[in-house]
Amino acid sequence: MTLLNFQWSEARIQASCRRLRDAYGRKPGHEVPVFELGYRLPAPDAPPPQTQSELERLLGDAVAWANGLAAIDQDWPPMINTLNGVPHVPQAFGCNIVRGARDVPWAEPAVGDIMQVYHLKPAPPGTTPLLRLLSEWIDFAQRRLGADVPFWTMDLQSPFSVAEQVLGPDLLFTSMFDNPKALHHLLGMIADYSIEMLQWHIAQMEHPGFPGRNFPSLSENIGICLADDTPLIMLGPDHYREFSLPYNARIARAFGAVHIHSCGNYAHNLDNLLATPGIRSIQVHAGPNEFLLPATAQDDHSLNRARAKVTYLVDFTPVSLGDAYRGRPRAMYEEYVLPRLKSGNLDGLILQSCGPAGSGSDSAVDWVRRQVAR
Repeated sequence: MTLLNFQWSEARIQASCRRLRDAYGRKPGHEVPVFELGYRLPAPDAPPPQTQSELERLLGDAVAWANGLAAIDQDWPPMINTLNGVPHVPQAFGCNIVRGARDVPWAEPAVGDIMQVYHLKPAPPGTTPLLRLLSEWIDFAQRRLGADVPFWTMDLQSPFSVAEQVLGPDLLFTSMFDNPKALHHLLGMIADYSIEMLQWHIAQMEHPGFPGRNFPSLSENIGICLADDTPLIMLGPDHYREFSLPYNARIARAFGAVHIHSCGNYAHNLDNLLATPGIRSIQVHAGPNEFLLPATAQDDHSLNRARAKVTYLVDFTPVSLGDAYRGRPRAMYEEYVLPRLKSGNLDGLILQSCGPAGSGSDSAVDWVRRQVAR
């Protein structure tokens, strides 16, 4: 019995890929892709949890997610999940990895004095525990599942976000003023290592999916995902241009194009972000309590300038809903999200369904599609 309940070549999956290609390509008048992520459908012949190895547990989780993505009519094509990439580069720079809430790995600072960065030398890709596990997992999953379905390329953290983990927030932000030269040295090392590590990672996969984690992905290499949470949210525009943009640009030039993930409201840095070479799409957690959407597409607002240039993935989190729409995502779409988006051109839009996941997913996806088409 096969673990996957679908085939990548199915017409409905390929139709979703076509809608995504049109959206990433900003084809005029394209059909807006609508996706729903929450549905999970485990493989029927999975071994009992108490007998599973770590790789088998990862396989079971990846299969459940891929089967769930394929089980409903939505536009996030099924992917084979790899691993969350937040701690991988920090570990290569000497950070100790700990397990936080919900068993999520995080990095403890490796440096207590900014001058120590001149003595740092990252471990080669594949030699640290997390990157060895990533390599073992990809090899194991490709043997068990084959390579018809793309593997979701790991999310790469931006150099400034990695530096926050290597230094800790206090040392990072004081170094911007007390010793910017040493900080730039560290950021340059992180950027160069990140390029080497991601190239190593992509080469391991027989069928990588692009741009990768945080975005609906395709077989074609349309660029890579760069997670830019810390600098986009925490830095002012001048400091972002000095300490983040040059190193993101170095990565973007290496891979041809980038798709930027960031949580929170980063509208104050979005114009800076648009200066990144090869920027192809952005992710926006839209809602009255997170990324505030402009009232109309005609407002003098950085998101409206972005909408005219790049693809924009609009989704939401429980934070986005705020108190006004807590537990009422459909109402938020009716009253807040859709009127603001539909006041302008929808070219380049990729839109999350308003949920809920599970048995209600089809009706929610259909509802959003009808609202967008009206």
